[in-house]
Amino acid sequence: MLSRLLILLTLAAASAGLMSHPAGAAPDTTTTTVVLVRHAEKDTNFVGADQPLNAAGMLRARELSRTLGDVKFSAIYVTPWVRSRKTAEPLAQREGDSLVVIMDAVDGTVRGIRQHPGANVLVVGHSNTVPQIMAALTGQPDLAKLVVGYDDLFVLTLTHGAEPRLLRLHYGAPSAFVR
Repeated sequence: MLSRLLILLTLAAASAGLMSHPAGAAPDTTTTTVVLVRHAEKDTNFVGADQPLNAAGMLRARELSRTLGDVKFSAIYVTPWVRSRKTAEPLAQREGDSLVVIMDAVDGTVRGIRQHPGANVLVVGHSNTVPQIMAALTGQPDLAKLVVGYDDLFVLTLTHGAEPRLLRLHYGAPSAFVR
């Protein structure tokens, strides 16, 4: 799975640079790759708004770390909710990186991503924020209505002067959509 994901990331970045450009102008090869996931499974039996991960969620967080462990991220964006932070922590610890907690999950994350041109960025969001972030970054408002499961892994390739490219992959055990 890891080899397949790395191949797909490489292909997405390479193909984004092959988009047409004006005659005589060199293509802009600055490509930003954004990986977006929904937080892992939460403990729905927890009383309170800030639900932690359940056992399946902790396993999925470790699987995310294993799946993306060979990718160097310049930033890992999470929301203040414990389930978002705990999903990203195993990967951040593996990379020796810290998490960037964004209070304004959509606009703040989009602004943050734009500060990393040419880099890889990971976003761990929620069922509603992941689609909204993709819609904002691509200019495709219909993406905001996308249903996102726990096992979805989106690879969004942004190259200046080219159409955004979006791959929808899956990692870990298959999951049903649960809000």
